[in-house]
Amino acid sequence: MFADAPRAGLLRRLAALMYDWLILAALWMAAMGLAMAVVALLNTLGLISLASYTDHADFIARHKIWFQLYSVAWFCWFYLYFWCRGGQTLGMRAWRLLLVQQNGQPVTLRQALLRAATALFGIGNLWLWLRFGKGLALQDQLSSTQVVVLTKEQSKMINLHKTAR
Repeated sequence: MFADAPRAGLLRRLAALMYDWLILAALWMAAMGLAMAVVALLNTLGLISLASYTDHADFIARHKIWFQLYSVAWFCWFYLYFWCRGGQTLGMRAWRLLLVQQNGQPVTLRQALLRAATALFGIGNLWLWLRFGKGLALQDQLSSTQVVVLTKEQSKMINLHKTAR
């Protein structure tokens, strides 16, 4: 059904990406709040000591590699969850975009992981300019996926199906 849908262009993809990044910023703030709460709890339980740190944030700053990995895990979870659950992040849903395999089937977890790893934080979309007319970004080609533009009717049908679950 979606294999023959028109592929999304660069501007529409970037608009959805910007929308998603606003959501990710809010999620990241919540994740860091959770990390601060965990540090406070560990300190209260005596499992760590904040005596040599100025505050909780200083502890996080001095152990930044772990918190950077924690942040990347949150970002990956966001994309993998939405891509595997229904082929759309919230930004993609707003811009009527759908991620599917090149044969129109839903993406697999393996494809979503490969896509996330090769998207290069959105820079892979610039591949659309290098391969003009193909409609496939770098991450699309490497993961055998495509981002298609839905009609208003298709979008409504998908969203009704998701809310019925």
